[in-house]
Formats: sequence, C-alpha cells, structure tokens
Amino acid sequence: MIIEFQVFSKDYKKKILNNNNTCAYTCPKCGAKAKFHRHGTYLRSITYLSTTGEVVFESLEILRLKCQSCHSTHSILPWDCIPFQVYSLPVVLFLCEQVRIKQASIRKTVKRTKCTIQTIYQKLNLLKRNLTLIEFYLRQMSFCTATVSVSLTQVLTVLLLPTMKFSSHITYPLPFMIEKGYSNKVTTQMNLFRKKDNTNL
Repeated sequence: MIIEFQVFSKDYKKKILNNNNTCAYTCPKCGAKAKFHRHGTYLRSITYLSTTGEVVFESLEILRLKCQSCHSTHSILPWDCIPFQVYSLPVVLFLCEQVRIKQASIRKTVKRTKCTIQTIYQKLNLLKRNLTLIEFYLRQMSFCTATVSVSLTQVLTVLLLPTMKFSSHITYPLPFMIEKGYSNKVTTQMNLFRKKDNTNL
C-alpha cells in the first residue's frame, strides 16, 4: 500500500478517488515511477470523532492502482488511516490522550466516546507496541536525544504538540485537539520534561 501524506480521509474522494492524475507514484515493489493505472476500488471502515468526542464509524472507498511494470497492486491510503486498523490515527491518539494525558477514567472515556473498554485498552497497547518506531521517528525529528526509551505519556505529549509534524504537510494540533488553553498546557509539559536531569526526551 501507499500512504498519501498530503490527503486526509475527508478529502480522499475529491483529491484521490475523483482525481484522474493519481498515477504518478513510485511502485514500492519494483521502484518504477509513474507506471500505475487505476485498478478498481474497495470499501473499508474508518472512524471519525464527532464534535462531542463520540467515535463514529463510516465507510471509505479506497482506490487501488496496478503497476504496469511488475503487475503488483497497491492501495492508496490517506495519512490518517492506519493499515489493517479500523480506528484512525486521530481517534487512537484521542483515546490515549483522554486516559494518559487528561487522566480520565476508562469508564468516563467509554461513556464519552461510545467505545468499549476492550477497544480503549487495545489502542493503548497498540501505541505501546510501536514506541520503538515512534522513538526512532522522534530522534530523526530531533525531539528525542536521550539513550533511554521514552514513556507512552511522554510520546503522547510530543505527538500532541502544536508544532508537531508527521510530514511537511500535516501539522498538529488536529481539529479534535483544538481547545482553549490546551496548546499552552502541552508546551508547558514539554518544557518541564526538558528541564529534568533524567528526562527521557
């Protein structure tokens, strides 16, 4: 699959599905450039957050491309889709933020988001399992310089920074993170982490 970092799932239909100039990608398998042609679509589920913080399930039509060089097929995914996961990246970060940053109880988070207890724990574990990859990315971005591993709470704090970027096109905070005084709160937390002698960031 190919992740399109310039496209959000809400803009996918306009910028990818209905765009006839979507074949100028490099094949992940053989490296051929601009050798794709459209090869059908399929439906997948994805989650969004309502204005009240409730998790909403919707269907998203995904475009498949076929490489004319090696004949492999690849799906084009928007940046907020996590491969092989129904829950999108903003929703996963939101659930983890509620529990680890805002210290909301699991029961309260379940009531607000309409997710199950199992789902919330699964998403927390999903982020934990990928801490090594996230830490590697943070080091590449010069957010992390220590030799010890970073904690889940510290990783979330960095990912939720207003200045955080996953690419040159995606800048935080995401729409669901915009709250009065929230950016200042996160920035203050980051400054405290950096002042500690034994900080992990």
